[in-house]
Amino acid sequence: MKKNYLIGLLAIVTVLSCKKEKGGTVDQTTVNPVAETEVGKVEIEPKSSTVAFTWDKIPLTLKDIGGFPYITPPSGMIIDENTSATESYDFHKLEMFDGNSFFDIEGRVEKMGIQMDDDKDWNQYFFDKSVKEYLKEIGAELVFEGNILDSLINEKGETVNDRHAYFNNFYVGDIVNSPIRMYVLKTPTKKIGIQVYSDTARGQIGVVESKDFEQTIEKITADKIIDDINSKGFATLHINFDTGKSRIKSESYEIVSEITKMLNANPDLKISIEGHTDNVGSEQANMKLSKNRAKSVLIALVDEGVDESRLKSEGYGQSMPIGDNATEEGKALNRRVELRKID
Repeated sequence: MKKNYLIGLLAIVTVLSCKKEKGGTVDQTTVNPVAETEVGKVEIEPKSSTVAFTWDKIPLTLKDIGGFPYITPPSGMIIDENTSATESYDFHKLEMFDGNSFFDIEGRVEKMGIQMDDDKDWNQYFFDKSVKEYLKEIGAELVFEGNILDSLINEKGETVNDRHAYFNNFYVGDIVNSPIRMYVLKTPTKKIGIQVYSDTARGQIGVVESKDFEQTIEKITADKIIDDINSKGFATLHINFDTGKSRIKSESYEIVSEITKMLNANPDLKISIEGHTDNVGSEQANMKLSKNRAKSVLIALVDEGVDESRLKSEGYGQSMPIGDNATEEGKALNRRVELRKID
């Protein structure tokens, strides 16, 4: 027992002696207290260096920053509207990184793919310097510049494709393989995040202006459907079908039940059920698909007891879009069923 005590004491003295030889004294601010788990065995637990981002530490700017998106391409450069790098969202998010931790900024988002005007050779140095000096001028704070560690990159998806998809959605540029610059900008009324990327062939800028999320989804009820029909002459419904097919998904049968309630409460009402699609696929295929989907809704209503003489169905394919088929949001709007009052 005495022998074990002496061995343990000798180990602790040795550790302290090594610390003294390297720096004179043990730095209590960087080394956690020694934990003795077994006689003669000492473990030191490392401290975590991760610090969460806070807007409280960002200086306020009173400069005139102009209107959204607060930055334009440098002279001789333009926004390339024909690339997927250029996107606009009324509400989305950019994920930011400050060297310690990731943090989201949700709100209005603008992504800009930048190229030279008149097909001139790309000038990366001019782009980088112009953007850097301008952001400094309006009071933006650089919070990170460089490559994000591979260990952190790998947390964003199980496969390479998953990670690329994630970063393509919430960042600009090739974040997996290349450096990026992250800025934040705080005014008395706004909190803004800015991502800047460049390589030898292009530049990209992402801007997000923070704003609160507003729920826009409304419960589809019989009262809401008849209100729309009475006020507009039609009601627009987004009934979900199996992809590329006319079979109604189980979760959308609640909508069918609300249509049935509406028709039962308004026995003199006759409606035309009209199907519409986005522009994915051929016009001929989409026309057939829209007709079949409208017919499926009609059959579902008849199955719930609605008199078929009060119903008719029609399909218009992709010929009557209400949204921009160049965007996913627009395509989602175009995939719809309309209930139109028959006089």
